[in-house]
Amino acid sequence: MKWLVIIFGIMITASLPVTAVGINPTLTIVGEGTVTVPADTATISVSVESGMENMTAAQASVQEKMERAIVALKAAGVKDEEILPGQSSGVTSFQSTSKVCKRVNNSTVCENNTAQASSLERSTVIRLKSTDESRINRVLDAARSAGAQAHVEGYGLSDAGKAAAQARQKAVANARENAAGMAAAEGVRLGAVLDISDYGYPVALNNYYGSSEQLGMVDVTSYVIVTYELEI
Repeated sequence: MKWLVIIFGIMITASLPVTAVGINPTLTIVGEGTVTVPADTATISVSVESGMENMTAAQASVQEKMERAIVALKAAGVKDEEILPGQSSGVTSFQSTSKVCKRVNNSTVCENNTAQASSLERSTVIRLKSTDESRINRVLDAARSAGAQAHVEGYGLSDAGKAAAQARQKAVANARENAAGMAAAEGVRLGAVLDISDYGYPVALNNYYGSSEQLGMVDVTSYVIVTYELEI
């Protein structure tokens, strides 16, 4: 985010000449704030696969395997509402070519051997309303015992509103700190806030949250863009 601060900081110099007509210059700057809070949901990916010697047979196979995995998951305590609707499918292909040469009647004869393999995969996502390690392990074990692959994709929040508000407060404080430093460097004072809003360019970044480096925690980040009046 430092490049944004630098770009908006240029506006100080660009605005200085307008003081001749009684208008104070302004400074627009981006602030960033992050809070780390305990997660209350865990996202688990469950997938099954089958060889693709026959597409119809492979589709029937992965469907049967996934149904068997779902039954095992429900037996382990997974609720219907924790199984996200819709399943994704994908095809994985592999091909290798090798060259084998040998001497036949004082001549070298070479043969190219090609091996191909393909598989059809189907996956679904479980969003547990819990981060209890014993429950997560129970779900993983149930899926694997049914012949599926399963792993934890990450942790999240069912409602990030409170954490987002805290992150936004930190973002506003960060914007003021950065702006004060830039104003002092220009020999001017930071004045009143003229405008403040969530920052969403070039991508929608406001109120972003994702798994923290700390197990079972979530980082919630907010970005704000603030315009200050500068006092000469």
